[in-house]
Amino acid sequence: MPPTHNYSLLGPTSDSNFLRKITRKWIIVGVLTVFGLTFIIQSTTLRSGTSEPEALQTKLLRTGDWRQGGPEAWRNPSNSLKYPHPTIIGRENLLDESRYITSFPIAGYTNKFIAYMHLIYLGILSNRIPIIPPILPPGWVPIDAGIILFGDIYNLTTLRDRIRHPVLEWSDVKTIPTTADVQVDFTPTDPVEQLGCWSVRPRSADDPTWVRGAENVLKIDLSFTRVPSFSYFNQSDENEIFVTFPALASLVYAKHPHPSFHQGPLMRASRLGSELRPEEQLACFDFLYYASSGVQRYEFENRWSPAWNTVGTHLHFTQPLVDLTDGYLRRAMNIGEAEDLPPMITIHLRRNDFKDLCPEGKAPPCFIPLSKYQRAVTEIQEKLLETRGISVSRVLVTSDEKDLLFWEEISSFGWNFFNHTAERTVERFSKWHPLLIDKVALSQGIGFIGTNPSTFSVLNAFRVEDWNNGVTKMLRNDVD
Repeated sequence: MPPTHNYSLLGPTSDSNFLRKITRKWIIVGVLTVFGLTFIIQSTTLRSGTSEPEALQTKLLRTGDWRQGGPEAWRNPSNSLKYPHPTIIGRENLLDESRYITSFPIAGYTNKFIAYMHLIYLGILSNRIPIIPPILPPGWVPIDAGIILFGDIYNLTTLRDRIRHPVLEWSDVKTIPTTADVQVDFTPTDPVEQLGCWSVRPRSADDPTWVRGAENVLKIDLSFTRVPSFSYFNQSDENEIFVTFPALASLVYAKHPHPSFHQGPLMRASRLGSELRPEEQLACFDFLYYASSGVQRYEFENRWSPAWNTVGTHLHFTQPLVDLTDGYLRRAMNIGEAEDLPPMITIHLRRNDFKDLCPEGKAPPCFIPLSKYQRAVTEIQEKLLETRGISVSRVLVTSDEKDLLFWEEISSFGWNFFNHTAERTVERFSKWHPLLIDKVALSQGIGFIGTNPSTFSVLNAFRVEDWNNGVTKMLRNDVD
């Protein structure tokens, strides 16, 4: 008997019709099943509020590999913390899997800025999340000026995007009253947390850097351990004040610190008697102003500074502060709201605390003659016209000089300046604002003239060059 086939040369048999119906049925069932599963998955995702990319970003952040995630992995501060709000005890808000780093402010405003720039840079090198304290008085402001948040001055969202790295403020981590006072010591009954920190003070020094004001504001009780000898720029000099970024980054590198991390003598117990050693989750240093790549001391004064070019240049001022300053510029130059602000040359003319910087053979007070600034203005005007085809006639001057005769002479040159007394800047805003408004205005010049060796001037020159493609010149009293 010939074999039976399920097909015919003339078309499908009855058996093939049956199979065709069965196949069609299962195809329909399969399609409906796929749609059903997709709906369930999407519904579950919507209910949980977490998409697959968001979950990936969270995982990357919590494992310290935020560079591989999307912008939200570093842009949103809450992604670097357990809670979307500050807690009373900061340690309770830190992610178990993440590693953090902090340091504290002293000295003048620009020195504080440099120390914080170094903190952020060291955070990048050590794969840690920087936590920045508020800016604290004194330092060109009176001791009762109050605190001001770093993020109220500098646009940290822009910074995070540029460096692709999380950056926190202490106010993100723990509750800090806006009325916190550097002069009011904490007491044992306050919600104080104790931390073990590193001190980068010279090995010849007996005590760490004095950061009592930061301890009072942040309600933290710090004990200090000396950094190892390899941390210093000149390891053979007991009086060396500079440390190096690579050494500090190696010492506290996230999850894989140098063996010396667990060694070293206690330098000073805390105010409440704690003798905690530095901990791995939150590395802290007393003061990071005196830090270098190892090439040169005070290298932040140079255009090639790695810390400036990696971090500092991206610390732009917040838009509200820029808008406020624009109003001051319009009033100082008598420019209406409907008009564009003209290109200008800005001058930081520092005098009072530089009066003793005299050339050899001269006695104080020694000031750079205003005629030198006039010549510098002319040089920059010519340079801008030659290289960029821009004619600049407006000049804005800021200075710490109080002598009215000085300002009358400035006015006689046709140069402009802010009168913060007439503007009632302190009364309307804060004791910080005259300094901040001056700083923002100086950065808006297309040309800039500074007073060497002021770091205030040096960093503003960098801003004008980087942000405005401007022309700058630094003047010294000992150079004709």
